[in-house]
Parts: sequence; structure tokens; C-alpha cells
Amino acid sequence: PIAPPTNPPIAPPTNPPIAPPTNSPTNLPTNPPTSSPTNPVTPPPTSGDAEPQSASFDSLYGVPRCANVGSSCDSQDLLDGKGSMTNGQESNASNTNKFGQACNDGNSGSYHSDESIDQITVTAGDLDSVGNPVPSGGYIVEGGRAYVTVKLWCWSSGASDHADLYLSSDASSPDWQSLTTITCPGGGEQTIRHAFDVPSGAVQSVRVNFRYNGSPSTCSNGSYDDHDDLIFAVGGGPQTASFDAGLGAPKCSFGSSCDSVGLLNGRGTINSGNEINKPNTLNTCSDGNYGSYHSDESIDKIVVTRADGASGDFTEGDEVTITASIWCWSTGTSDYIDFYYASDAANPVWNQIGARLRCPGGQSQTVSSNFVLPQGGLQAVRVNLMYGSGTPGLNKCTSGSWDDTDDLVISVKSNPEMQGVSETAFPSKHDDVQGEIVDGWKDSEADEAAKELQEMNASTEKPKLKGKDKVKGKGKGKGKGGSNKSKGKDAEKKLRGRKGLWQ
Repeated sequence: PIAPPTNPPIAPPTNPPIAPPTNSPTNLPTNPPTSSPTNPVTPPPTSGDAEPQSASFDSLYGVPRCANVGSSCDSQDLLDGKGSMTNGQESNASNTNKFGQACNDGNSGSYHSDESIDQITVTAGDLDSVGNPVPSGGYIVEGGRAYVTVKLWCWSSGASDHADLYLSSDASSPDWQSLTTITCPGGGEQTIRHAFDVPSGAVQSVRVNFRYNGSPSTCSNGSYDDHDDLIFAVGGGPQTASFDAGLGAPKCSFGSSCDSVGLLNGRGTINSGNEINKPNTLNTCSDGNYGSYHSDESIDKIVVTRADGASGDFTEGDEVTITASIWCWSTGTSDYIDFYYASDAANPVWNQIGARLRCPGGQSQTVSSNFVLPQGGLQAVRVNLMYGSGTPGLNKCTSGSWDDTDDLVISVKSNPEMQGVSETAFPSKHDDVQGEIVDGWKDSEADEAAKELQEMNASTEKPKLKGKDKVKGKGKGKGKGGSNKSKGKDAEKKLRGRKGLWQ
């Protein structure tokens, strides 16, 4: 049999087993927790959602332009090169403002051997004591500081090349004010900068006149000279809208007001009054096309202003006034106006503002309504002008043959105090079809009046005008779009019998 092992068994461990838990709670740590930070949490930036803007070529001005206000405006590569120089032909040369005097580039030399302006950027901020850029991160605003950065190609040592910098506060009528003249600091690729106070003006422009020798000028004529402009938007003052093809409506950058100017004038395809970029609505409402300009209904202009008249940019929580310049038919008593707002212009959900209004008179009239700006960086207002009284559909459009619907988009700065505040629809007496729009009539009489107004809105004819109801020189004749057989005198008589409808 196998012999037992010669080595004795391994002895038991000399360390006693771990003692059972005492069930007593663990003592508190002797070191107290780290105290609260002595510095408060960094507040959110006060500049809102300012973002750098990249210019695109604007055929109206003939130069690169940033249509929206941002923290900077950059020409990118739109100015690179000069005239028709060898290997460096400049796109859209000469890139100088068409609203000023013509200024042609010189065409001599070769790209990146001889003189050229390659890029211009305007940035909100300042330069430090040694000329280093200090961007603010905020918007370019009236009364603020900004600096222009120019990338150049300088010939040889650069000693013979000079850049004249100019600023115009109104790009639509340039009046060039000299900022400075800077000699190239060396040859080849060079960057120069200059800071300035931003004057009043919603659409401003800088010009760089880059010359070989010569004297300071807004447009020197040397064969090696290059001249380029950059248009940039400025916040903090009244803004003029420009059409935004992506949204399908006029839009303003940040400012204290927004004016559609002539972009909404007219309606659809009416005689002598075709509306530019019709229908000028975010969700493609269709305008009525019956009638003639400034005889029949049209919205001519929409302006949004701060109700308190202050000069600051639109900010969430501000009360604003929408003012619509409209043309009302006859005495105006057959025409009605609705105002709406949407807190998100990209995905509009329309909320009616106040009561449905009646035109205060015939021909050119002004109507207005106030509301408080909710949360949202890009908001919109809408005006509906109706003959009779239509029932707006899902997108708050009406479909009458003489109806006009127009939108205006505004940029709104954020307000930290509004964060987390739910949007509340503004009260309206007319969330249904009519409410009390016919002078307080009640019950069946009001229902009958409302029905007649809706029939007017749905019709393609209007009654003939007689006597004082005619617009001088612009009578209706047989009415709208036809012989008026279906209504004519009977309809006119019926309407005149209803006090207050249109007589």
C-alpha cells in the first residue's frame, strides 16, 4: 500500500478570523466635506446667441454681404485675387458697391506675387494695446466696438504697398469715412487690423483700397491696385427687412424695430399691384388675386416696434407693437383684420392677438396691435386682411378672392428671466368664427350677420359702388372678375339693409 505522506498537514493560519461586524455605524469622517465654492457660478453670456456670419455675394449691391447680425462677418474666399490678374481672377470683380461710384481693379501682375486683397472680416470687439484682437463674442451693435481684419498679399518687401480703410454707415448710399491707412508690414501674405466705433446704421460697409504707391483714396486707379467692400448687418437700431428665400418671407436681424418697407406692397397678381415674392408667408398661404391695386384690399407694409420706444434690441418679454399699413375697399366697413404671432418662425404655430378689427375707413389706413414677445430667437408676426369675414384654416390663412396674408420675421434676443416660462396664448374673443365683431349684436341677428360676412368673403363679386362709396376715379363698375350676375343689385340692397356691414 502507498505510504502515508512524510510531510505533516499544513498548520492552521496563525491569524485569527476577521471579527464579526459590531453593527455599530461607521464613525463620521474626521475631515469635513469640501466647502461650497467661494466664487459664484459663471453666469450665462449676456451676448445671447451671437454667431459668426459668413458673407454671400449680393447681386443687388455687387459685393459680399452678411444679411444677419452676428459676432462677425467674414468674406471667406469671395474676394480672393484681383480683377483678371494672371492665375488669380477675382470672383464677381470688382466687388465694390453698385450704389456708389464705379471702381475697377487693376489687372496687372500675377496671383500671390503681386498685390491682392484676399479676405476681409469685421468682428465685434477691440484690439489690445499691442494690436492683438480681443473679440467680445457679442453682436456687432450700434455704439459698440468692432475691428476689421484684412488679409493681403504684399509685393516684394511690402514697403511700397498701402491699404486705405474706409467705413460707410449706410451701404445703400455709401459715404466713405476714412478709418486709417496701413503700410504692409512685410512681403507676401500679411494681416492688418484696425478697431473702430460702430456708428448708427442697420446695414454698414467697409472698403479696403489696396494700392501700389500713390496717395490715400477710396478708389485709386493704379494697374496693380485692388478695391473690395464687405457689407455687414448691425444690431441695436431700426432694421430694414430683406426677403429670406428659405423662410419665404421678409426677415430682420436684431434691432429695435423691423420694417418690411416695400417687400409686401400689393397682393398676389392683382392688376397693377403684383406683390414681390408672393405670397410672403411662412406656410405658403395663397393670396386672392381679384381686384386692382389701391382700389381693392392689400397689405402694403408691416412694421414691428418696441412699445416703449426704447432703442434696445427686441428681447424676450418685451412688449411690441405691430403696425400694418393697408388699403381698404370703399368705406372700409366690409374689410377685417386679424393679427397673429408665432414664437418659432421655422415651425410656426399661430396665436391670434386680440380681437378681429374692422378697417377704420376706406383707402389707405393704419391698424395696430400689441403683444409680449415669448421665448424664441426667431419669431414671426402675421396680418390677415379680409373682405367680409373668413374663417382661418389650420395655418390661419383665409381663402377669399380679395384676401391678403403677409408675414414678417423678427430676430429676438434671449432673456434669462424667461427661461422655463411656458408660452401662453394671448386671449382673443375671436377664436371661433366671429365672436362679437359686428357691434355687439346678439343671438340670431349676430349669427345672421356673421353668415353674411362669411358669404361676402367666399364670393368672387362685390356690389357696385354708388355715390360717396366710390373711390374717386376707381369705381367698381360691374364688380369683381365678371358681370356680377349672381348678386348685383339684389346683393347690394340686402347688404345695405343690414346696418353697419359695409354702408
